[in-house]
Amino acid sequence: MKNLKWKKVGSAVLATALAGSMVLPATAYAQGEIVQLEGGTSTQTNTAPEQVFLNKYSGTVRTQNFNDNWKFYLGDASGAQTPAFDDSSWDQVNLPHDYSIDQKYSQKMEAESGYLPGGTGWYRKNFTVDESLKGKRISIDFGGVYMNATIYVNGKKLGTHPNGYTPFSFDITDNVKFGKENVIAVKVDHQTPSSRFYSGSGIYRDVDFVVTDTVHVDKNGTKIETPDLKDHADGNNVAVKVKTTVVNESENNASVKVKHTIYPKNGTAEQAVGTFETEVATVDKGKSKDVQADFTVSGVKLWSTTTPNLYTVKTEVLMDGTTVDTYETDYGFRYFDFNNNTGFSLNGQKMKLQGVCMHHDQGALGSVANDRSTERQVEILKMMGCNSIRVTHNPASDELIDACNKHGILVIDEAFDGWVAPKNSNSNDYSKWFNKKIEDGNE
Repeated sequence: MKNLKWKKVGSAVLATALAGSMVLPATAYAQGEIVQLEGGTSTQTNTAPEQVFLNKYSGTVRTQNFNDNWKFYLGDASGAQTPAFDDSSWDQVNLPHDYSIDQKYSQKMEAESGYLPGGTGWYRKNFTVDESLKGKRISIDFGGVYMNATIYVNGKKLGTHPNGYTPFSFDITDNVKFGKENVIAVKVDHQTPSSRFYSGSGIYRDVDFVVTDTVHVDKNGTKIETPDLKDHADGNNVAVKVKTTVVNESENNASVKVKHTIYPKNGTAEQAVGTFETEVATVDKGKSKDVQADFTVSGVKLWSTTTPNLYTVKTEVLMDGTTVDTYETDYGFRYFDFNNNTGFSLNGQKMKLQGVCMHHDQGALGSVANDRSTERQVEILKMMGCNSIRVTHNPASDELIDACNKHGILVIDEAFDGWVAPKNSNSNDYSKWFNKKIEDGNE
């Protein structure tokens, strides 16, 4: 299972990013079975619905990959958001998926988009949720959909997300039927011209199914700082400050403790370099609260481009001594400095940024954010002597961030390079939505 989808560890102009399995865009045709859809009289040939969290949820598992066994149709399809819609003739695909790269090249298309079209595409997936998850909070997290995504669950529109490069999430708790079949449908509307470089189309990054207790760590809910690391570069007696945002979606006030354990990535808690448990904090019902933890760790090894040592910060929310939520964050102990006289330094060592500007596409694979192909890019750049990447011109995928963390690459992570006016006459780029409010419910 991948690391938590929403973590981003480097949080400065230069993010010393603390991202990696090559699964080519697949079209796999599976033996189907006839199923009766609730709420309708028709039957359709379909793959068996996926059982999500088949075993009873214990509070120690939060995120499950939701990439497999989707149905896809290129074009618009009236009524495709309804559960009883017949998608038996649609292609079966696994995510991530780019439907532009599967189309034919044409000189009628614009050069900036690689002579490939965009267009409208629909995705659908059947899944079941075990009844033991009643009372939990359930959301679907999208790493990136290019572009103008509209999300439906069991026929109900949850909302839209126009930006093609930023992650988003919708809470589906109130729309899920426990112990029965559910259908999620995603409409993608990529109208061209929208980009001055190849963008791809579709759900081209990972999708995750996330289950939490009603009291849990918020998305991107931990902020980790090491303010005096420069004075403790030997890795001993390092001050660590962790601010955790705890959300209470229950009907009662909650008394919680927050416990942090820091240990080498891919290691175990028995190898911890530090652990800390806060005093009891009260989180009012329907509210969130920042819970601060200040402690020291010893025996840590710094992260650098030559020795990319990584640690896991395991955060647990405790109620009456029981863990109700677990949230993990990758972290690298490092400090850096910009100086107009001496330049850039990492961990006190002067260094030049030897890097590249890199778009998100994977060449002949299209824009799909495959773990292995992304990591291979980073490995090749590392062999070339690169120590940094400027991500052009949009937020990087988690896959890239994870690969850079692992292999020792600094990341300059751009947000966008366009604001309120289109670039190069790309009238359908994000400038159409830049000044518009994000919909309620879109996290």
